Amino acid sequence: METKSVSFKQVFKEIISTVVLAAIIAFLILKFIGGTTIVDGISMEPTLKTNDFILVNRIGFLLDDLKYGDIIQFHSPYKEKKDFIKRVIAVEGDTVEIKNNRVYVNENELVENYTMTKGITGFTNEKYWEIGKDEVFVLGDNREHSNDSRAFGPIKKDSIVGIAFLRLYPFKEIKKF
Repeated sequence: METKSVSFKQVFKEIISTVVLAAIIAFLILKFIGGTTIVDGISMEPTLKTNDFILVNRIGFLLDDLKYGDIIQFHSPYKEKKDFIKRVIAVEGDTVEIKNNRVYVNENELVENYTMTKGITGFTNEKYWEIGKDEVFVLGDNREHSNDSRAFGPIKKDSIVGIAFLRLYPFKEIKKF
């Protein structure tokens, strides 16, 4: 049996080229298929907290309809260069009503196990929205401290960046959504 000797230089070149290729592939995937974002604010607590690092699928919602409960990243409706992260609670064709501090979608009270509080306290005005074509209605999980569709109405699908699908940091709280 014959053995070839491999120099340290050859092994080092191979490792570096593999790492560079992996980095390029990861960059392309994150740039065009997925993305990352860091949560800033308390509007999605307890689900997401400030400084949580999450992965966002940028093409999933283009291939499939958004579903109730999806957590999405979208461009601010206030023309700021800022994105928001909220939960989809209604889609095209739905109606949303807030009355007696409760949220109703298509006349059914929304039952949620991910919110900070039951209902929406301090929201005394009754409101009603019809969700139009290519729109979704979003709310933050921390209803007491969320700037969401209650303030700016339904959002257009073309303002959506992607669907959050994985929390990567903090490491002890890695979670798939």
